[in-house]
Amino acid sequence: MRVSSTADRRRIKRRFIDAALWLAASVPPVAGVTGAHAQTTDLGTVQTSDSASDVNSAVYQAPTTTPLTVTQPTSVIDKHYIENNIPQTANFDKVISVAPSVMVQPSGKGGDDATISIRGFQNGQFNVTLDGIPMRSYSQTNRSGTFIMTNDLGQVSVDRGPGTASNVGDATFGGTVALQTKSPMSTSAITATTSYGSFNTQLYGLQLDSGKIASTNGASLFLDTQFTKSDGYYTNTAKERENAALKFVQPLSDNTTLTFVSIYNNETRNYFSGASLAQIAAYGPNYGLSSSPNQQNYAGYNFWNIKTDFDYLGLQSDFGDGWHLENKVYTYGYYQAPYLVGADVSGNSGLGTVLGVNDVPGNSGPVNYRSYGDVIAIAKELPDGAVKMGAWAEHQPSYRGWFNVDMTLAQKYISTNFSQNLALDTVQPYVEGDWKPLPGLTITTGAKYAYVKRSYDSLVDPNTHGPLDYSQTWAKALPSLAANYKLSPNWSVYAQAAEGFLTPPAALPGSANVQPQTTWNYQVGTSYQSQSFTLAGDVYYIDFQNMIASRSIGGVTNYFNQGGVTYKGIELEGTVHVGNGFSVFGNGSLNSAKSVQTGQWIAQAPNATLAAGLIYEQGNWHASLTDKWVGSRFGDVGQKQPLSPFNQLDMAVTYKVKNPLPNLAAVTAKFGISNILDSRTIVDFGGYSGKLLTPLFYTQIGRNIYSSLTVQF
Repeated sequence: MRVSSTADRRRIKRRFIDAALWLAASVPPVAGVTGAHAQTTDLGTVQTSDSASDVNSAVYQAPTTTPLTVTQPTSVIDKHYIENNIPQTANFDKVISVAPSVMVQPSGKGGDDATISIRGFQNGQFNVTLDGIPMRSYSQTNRSGTFIMTNDLGQVSVDRGPGTASNVGDATFGGTVALQTKSPMSTSAITATTSYGSFNTQLYGLQLDSGKIASTNGASLFLDTQFTKSDGYYTNTAKERENAALKFVQPLSDNTTLTFVSIYNNETRNYFSGASLAQIAAYGPNYGLSSSPNQQNYAGYNFWNIKTDFDYLGLQSDFGDGWHLENKVYTYGYYQAPYLVGADVSGNSGLGTVLGVNDVPGNSGPVNYRSYGDVIAIAKELPDGAVKMGAWAEHQPSYRGWFNVDMTLAQKYISTNFSQNLALDTVQPYVEGDWKPLPGLTITTGAKYAYVKRSYDSLVDPNTHGPLDYSQTWAKALPSLAANYKLSPNWSVYAQAAEGFLTPPAALPGSANVQPQTTWNYQVGTSYQSQSFTLAGDVYYIDFQNMIASRSIGGVTNYFNQGGVTYKGIELEGTVHVGNGFSVFGNGSLNSAKSVQTGQWIAQAPNATLAAGLIYEQGNWHASLTDKWVGSRFGDVGQKQPLSPFNQLDMAVTYKVKNPLPNLAAVTAKFGISNILDSRTIVDFGGYSGKLLTPLFYTQIGRNIYSSLTVQF
């Protein structure tokens, strides 16, 4: 419901206070904490107890943990989990799929653009950062899966909330997926990896680590190169990917460090838009693309190449007297060669173009953008807290086009649907303060000012179908208030309220005068960590106004105003270390995301999620069995295209031997099975195709295995 009166607001506030007390009461108090149970350092978003380094502890083994210092629901997934449970060929979506309220449809267009939902928020409605740098395109959606591979990640955090004022980026109200690159090793090493699995999936990798170089004041770096290829689960959906990542860390003094990161990707693959129910029934759940050049879903007509790069130079310094500075100057680019797609991949529309009655019609769509930006943060510690100020500023020129072509005649040009040069300019200055009025209590309040300017220089505008040159500007102050209270060194409670903001999509007409999307987020929660178990939970309520929904028709996304939406739910996660190397974990959520006007569910919003598993680590062995279940949802707005619940059961086994030979530092063998139960249900809706608006779907990727061998010298 929408909060429309003082009485309504008081009732909601009372509900959240009651929920906070219930959550706090559900965690057992600790009479005394000593030794390994005591928290020694406030480490922010990383593990926050000494148990974090103890292999025989719940904190160390937990797939997701909620740090004791947070002011919003947070699931931190560390390098230990990534290395032992995630195939190196996967993307970050596979990593975060274990978190509560997160849905990842294991399909996606070609496999690297999986559909992600967090509490029902879709791509473009939550923030994604890489080393604290917001990642987005001109449409304010993100393609982060094409920038970095899991082998170069050191940690992933799923923050299910807007954060405080210092959390910069688009659509922070939907949460932030914070990706962090791994650090260089402290010792020099050469690491070679090879991997092979189902669908002829191959990976070859080589990483060089310098270790700390004494002659350069302890500088260190790693260079990681990888090549992957696969025939794909869906028929005729092959892909190849090259990746290189460099990270260089140079201490300039005891208090100042310079960091340089550069990542490059080149990916070529077939573009799979989904299959119709008739195609799935006729050819099987793994039907993808055709091998016949007389069909619109021919593999040779549905194809793309993507090149991306990401670079930044970061400076982190402690000036003394409580002053701290962090600054990152960056650029990243996304270059998509004119990708090709058949006009109607369902095959329900006939052949023929203006150039030939039997020719195959199709579309070609180039996209490219480059961002130039800076993220700066300054903090001053005070006797009773701290003051922080900073800003994010970015300029992003881009181009996008959509052309009708004749596939039979080597993609010969027919006409233009749109051809646009765009620019997206964003500035987000902020100021916030931490106040510690009582021992263990930290209150954080602040505000950021979000300014966005979008400029268009269209040769052919998609709405007017002619030249058009205009710009639009939006701005809003976004306040936030949060608190964290340490009830003991192992137990904390928190609460948060914040306003969110998102501009209308880039594809809306300039004359539409559409108001920005706004939210108010309210949530309370608690986190407990000890040697034997971890437990965290929260409840949330989000009032979303002026939501812009979308529907994909023939590869083109159409937008419309869905009005107000209410998001609310409860989330729990925990891990128990039972001894003898065994741990069990579980997490789950009950979620609701419904239109205020109609009471209907919004698209791609599951009503619940559940994950559970068993972990074993002893000596050289690590093994896990993980099951993730996602509840029912609708693929399209208006509760159309209902999708049934699905689950995925995975296992992974790792065997690592250190120093097996004099010149060999370590040998690691991994084996895993994804989707052990071989579920192939329909899990995602891909939009509509052709003049008949034929629905397209993705099925769950069937049972598959992977194996790898890593040798470190």
